[in-house]
Amino acid sequence: MPEELSYDVKSGLIRIRAWGDESIVDWAESKSEILRLHKEHGASMLIVDARELVSAPSVLDILEFGDTWPQTIRAAILIGRETPDDVLFLDATATHRHKPMRVFYEKKEAMDWLHERA
Repeated sequence: MPEELSYDVKSGLIRIRAWGDESIVDWAESKSEILRLHKEHGASMLIVDARELVSAPSVLDILEFGDTWPQTIRAAILIGRETPDDVLFLDATATHRHKPMRVFYEKKEAMDWLHERA
C-alpha cells in the first residue's frame, strides 16, 4: 500500500499521503484505520494528499466507497492536475449522496473546508 497515515491528537486531524497505484483494498484498509481513530479518539477530520497518485480504484469501487463513507468524518482530498480523473468521481459521488467529502486543488481551501464546522 503506497500510503502514509498519521494522526495528530492535538488537532484531531488524520492525514494520509497517497502515491503510486492504489487499489480498493488499500482504500478499505485506510478506511478501517480511520474508523478506528474516529471511534478511539473522536477524530472527525481527514485530509488526503493524493497529488502523487498514479492510479485509483475502478469507478464502481469508488461509487461503493463513497456510498459507505460515514457522515461523522469530514474528508478533504487534495489532488493535482495529473491526479487520475476517477478521484474526481469520488467528489461527485459524495456530493450526490450528501457525504462530507470534497476534492480540492489547493491545500488552504481544503483545510478551511475541514474546519468550517469543526
